[in-house]
Amino acid sequence: MKIMGNWLRIFGLGVIWVLAVSVGRAEEGAQKIAELGECPLASGEVVLDCRVGYRTFGVMNADGTNVVVVPSWLNGRSDELIPFFGEKETGHRLVDTSRLFGVAFDAFGDGVSSSPSNSKRQHGPEFPAFTMEDMVRAQYRVLTEVLHVRHVHAAVGLSMGGEQVFAWAVLYPKFLDMAVPIVGTPQVTSFDLLSKQVLVEAIESDPGYMGGRYVTEPELKLANAIGTLIVSAPQYRNAEVPRERFAEWMKLVESPQRQDANDRMWQAKAIMHHDVLHGRTLEEVARGVPVKFLVIVAAEDRMVTPQPALEWAKAVGAETYISAGSCAHLIMQCDAEAVSSRVERFLAR
Repeated sequence: MKIMGNWLRIFGLGVIWVLAVSVGRAEEGAQKIAELGECPLASGEVVLDCRVGYRTFGVMNADGTNVVVVPSWLNGRSDELIPFFGEKETGHRLVDTSRLFGVAFDAFGDGVSSSPSNSKRQHGPEFPAFTMEDMVRAQYRVLTEVLHVRHVHAAVGLSMGGEQVFAWAVLYPKFLDMAVPIVGTPQVTSFDLLSKQVLVEAIESDPGYMGGRYVTEPELKLANAIGTLIVSAPQYRNAEVPRERFAEWMKLVESPQRQDANDRMWQAKAIMHHDVLHGRTLEEVARGVPVKFLVIVAAEDRMVTPQPALEWAKAVGAETYISAGSCAHLIMQCDAEAVSSRVERFLAR
């Protein structure tokens, strides 16, 4: 009877595990919201009714050692990260969910997580300014308080997602093993600041913006054009858009974007304040982080200067890949296979 009791107990646990896996697969990639109450910010202010959007892919293993975090990029949302997860090779997959458990996060200011556009008690201009590190601290709470994750195998992110990866490594160096910032940076440069300052001023100067107290979403034609101008290299745009199609293409460039104007402003300013060094030298900070890095940059990037990330890689002896693709910051549009293969090999170690 004792043997039978043990067998039933083991069998019961097996059934529970199978059911959990089945439920997890059924909810693969579904939008979820973590309600965190209040989220204190580095500035001393607080995000009230704090919420963080996320999606999960695959199954967390029994000891929780296969978790990969993927934060969203500037003006992006977690639904745009879905193609980077999967069980089969696609040429652009970053996280193999046949053995890894992926968590895609919506950043503050994307209209899903807490943002100026969706906050009821801190709406619009009343919403507090946040940083990359504030985003990461909230994501850490989702992992530890909601998903009960005790350790992360890796953090992988593109653009602003890559900047969050640097923040992850510096804030929680013993919580994760690997970091893969793709076209990201540990600290914005003067050129990066210039491009974001021009974008911010274009939004502020739009007649429809009204200091962020608009009722109807402003068109932001100039801001949209500036964003398109700096996100890729000239040869890429010239090849993609023949001169005779310029007028037609310009209408598309200037057309309204999904992201709310204040949300875009808050995220742009968060990037302008991005700096994981906090007055220390890059070498000092990088060498004090025991996380293993794969650093991927685009040689022609005009959105995020690649040099600080390469200096970080040199300081820690990290593996690097410099993409020569003409799409520059839009690295996954013309060099996805090279990026995907390197990331998957790195995460498999």
